[in-house]
Amino acid sequence: MFKLKRIPVSYVLLIIFLLTISILSRYLFDRMPDLFLEEDVQIFILGSILFMGYFINRIAPRTAIPSFVWAIFAGMAMQPLLGLYTSNLRGLALALEVIGAIILFSGGLEIPFRNFKKWFFPITSLSLIGVLISSMGFTVILYLLASSFGFFEPGLIPSLLVLGAALASTEGTAIIPTLKNIKLRHPFLKEIAISESALTDVSGSILTRFLLVAFLASSLTSSDRSIVSYFFPLFDKSSYDALGLQIITGIIVGYLGYVLIKKFYYTEAQDQEADPALLLTVPIYTFALGNVLGGAGFLAAFISGLFSDIEGGLKKVSHFYESLLNHLIEPFIFILLGALVPFSTLMALAPLGLVSALLFMFVLRPLVVFISLIPWMWDKTLTIQDSLFLSFIRETGIISAILLIISAQEDIINSEFAIGIGMWVILLTLVVEPPLTPYFIKRIGLLNENKKGRSPSRKKTPKSKLP
Repeated sequence: MFKLKRIPVSYVLLIIFLLTISILSRYLFDRMPDLFLEEDVQIFILGSILFMGYFINRIAPRTAIPSFVWAIFAGMAMQPLLGLYTSNLRGLALALEVIGAIILFSGGLEIPFRNFKKWFFPITSLSLIGVLISSMGFTVILYLLASSFGFFEPGLIPSLLVLGAALASTEGTAIIPTLKNIKLRHPFLKEIAISESALTDVSGSILTRFLLVAFLASSLTSSDRSIVSYFFPLFDKSSYDALGLQIITGIIVGYLGYVLIKKFYYTEAQDQEADPALLLTVPIYTFALGNVLGGAGFLAAFISGLFSDIEGGLKKVSHFYESLLNHLIEPFIFILLGALVPFSTLMALAPLGLVSALLFMFVLRPLVVFISLIPWMWDKTLTIQDSLFLSFIRETGIISAILLIISAQEDIINSEFAIGIGMWVILLTLVVEPPLTPYFIKRIGLLNENKKGRSPSRKKTPKSKLP
C-alpha cells in the first residue's frame, strides 16, 4: 500500500519539476540570451545537468518509467540552456567517443570470461550476423516507411544507413536490472543476453564507423540505386581485410590493457586501499591506441574489460565504476540526447518514429535472433522459447545514442531526422520492454516458479557442441 501511494507522487513531482525547468529556461533565454555566454553561467549549467541526473536517479526508481527516459525528457526541458553543448557537435562527439570506450570497457567487466567462452559461438552469431541483418533490415524498413509517410528524399539515404547501424546495438545497462530479480528456468540465458548485449555494442560501433568512413566518401544520394546496394561494399575483400585487422589489433591492444589491470589490481594486498583511477586510464589508453593502429578502439576497450575478472583490488573499486556510469555518465548522455532535437521536430516525426519502433521491436528483432540462432535451435541446444526470450531482451540505449550523436557531426547526415527517429526507437524499447519482460517470460514458460528455487529438470545441454 505504501508503494501505491509513492508512485503517483513521484510522477507528479518529476513532471512539475521538468515543466518548471522548461518554462524557466525558455523565459530566461528569451529575455537574456547573452547571459548564457558568460563562463560562470556555463559552469552553472554543467552543474545543473549533473544535479538533474542526480534528482532523476533518486525519484525515477519509484515510477514504472526508466530513468533513461526521464533524462531524455529533462534534456527536452533544458534545450535552450544546453545550446552551448549541442551546437559544437565535433567537440561533443570526441568526448562521447571516450565515454563510449569507458562504457564498453564496463560491459566487458560485467561478463565473466568463462561464460563468454562457453557460449562464444551463439553470442558471436548474434553480435556479428545479427547486427548486419538488423542494420540492413531496419534501413529497408525506414526507407519504405519514409516513402509511405512522405518523408523520403535522396538526401536522407545516409541518415537511414547510419540509423540502421547505430540502432543495432543493445542496452546491457537496461537488461541487467530487468533480469536481476527474475528466476529463469534456463539460467544460462542471462549469460547469453548480457554477453551478447556488450559484444553487439562493439559490433554496432564498428559498423557505424565503417559506414561513416566508407559510404559517406562516395555518392550516396543517387536515387536510381536500390537501398540494399549501399551495403554491398561491406562484402568486398577490402572490407574483410579491414575487419580482420581491427579484430586482431583490438585483441592485442585489449590484452595489453588487461595486463596493466592484472599488474596493479590483482597483486594488491587485502588491506591495501585500491585506487580507481586505472579503471578510467585503461579504456582511454586502449581506445586511443586501438584507433591509431587499426581503428579498433572500441573493441580494444571492450576486450580489456572482458579479460579482466572482478577480484582482488578490482573488486574493491568496481562499485565506484558502477556509480560513475549509472549516476553521472548515463544521465548526462541522455540529457544531451533530449536536447539535440526540437520538440516540434520530434512530434512531426512521431508517426514514422512510432511505427518504425514497433516494427523494430516486434518484427525485426525476433527475425534477427531466429536467423542468427538457427544452428543452435536445429540441434536443440536452444529452444524456440529461449530464442523468443532473447528477442525480447534487446533494448536499445546509450551506445546507440552516442553513435547517433557522433554521426550527427557529419554534414551529410540529417541530424534532426536521425536523432529524432533514433530517440523514438530508444524511448519505446526502454518504456515498453522492461516492465513487460516478467509477464512475457511467464507467458512463454521460462519463469522458474519452483518455490525451492531449483530449476525444473531439463534435458542436458549438449555442451560438447559449444566451445
